[in-house]
Order: sequence, then structure tokens, then C-alpha cells
Amino acid sequence: MGGDCAEAFKEFNMDHVRDTFRVILQMALMLTFGSAMPVVKVGRMVGQFAKPRLEPDEVRDGVSLPFYHGDIINNEEFTPDTRRNRPFNMVEAYHQSSQTINILCAFAHGGYANISQLHTWNLDFVENTPEGSRYPCVS
Repeated sequence: MGGDCAEAFKEFNMDHVRDTFRVILQMALMLTFGSAMPVVKVGRMVGQFAKPRLEPDEVRDGVSLPFYHGDIINNEEFTPDTRRNRPFNMVEAYHQSSQTINILCAFAHGGYANISQLHTWNLDFVENTPEGSRYPCVS
């Protein structure tokens, strides 16, 4: 099982979704080879916008405000306005979650999750180097 502890609206982009998906697939591949058994992949990455807290308030420099409970509830900045509950954030969370699941489905069904893509994933870090540009010629 892999994914973010809590997602943030500002971190949402296709590259972030793809990279998290890739890490989950790579972990599953290592576990499969290491255990010689099939592995069920579970990703926790669509709609994880809440952060549970033990206390209702946070105190900074003598100022007490509600804790940041995740983007679905309020905002992270420490001001009275941003720490108010924002019900319309739930609509934003819904839209971002549906976009994320659509991106994941496209990657999963479009061949990105195919094990033959593993060598491509591992070459990303040298892609823009002189050595990386020569690789297709020698492979």
C-alpha cells in the first residue's frame, strides 16, 4: 500500500499522480521478485484531503486558531480567515479526486503499468544527459 498521508490541492498535477503511481508499481515489482509471490497493489491517492487532529486548536505566539485539518476542511496558512471551515473545499476535493482517478485509469489501461516499461522508468534520471541521449543507439 502506498500513497500520500494527505493530499494538497496545490500539489495536484499529472506528473505528481504519475510519479506516485510509478513508485507504487516499482514497490510491488520489488516485492513480487523478492517474495516470489503475487502482490496486490493498493494506492491511497484519490481523495485523501483530511488530516485528523487530537486537539481542536493550535497555538502560535499566544494566538489560538483551529488546527489545519487538510484542504478539504480549511487552509494551511495560520490566519483566522484561512482556518475557518470552508465547505466548498469539498467540491474542489471531489473534482480533483475525479481527475486523479481518470489520470490513473489512463495510465493503467494505456500501457504505462506494463512491466516492460520498467527500463523506461529507470532511465528518466539520465534522459537529458549526453549518456542518456546515446542509449537508444546502443540498446
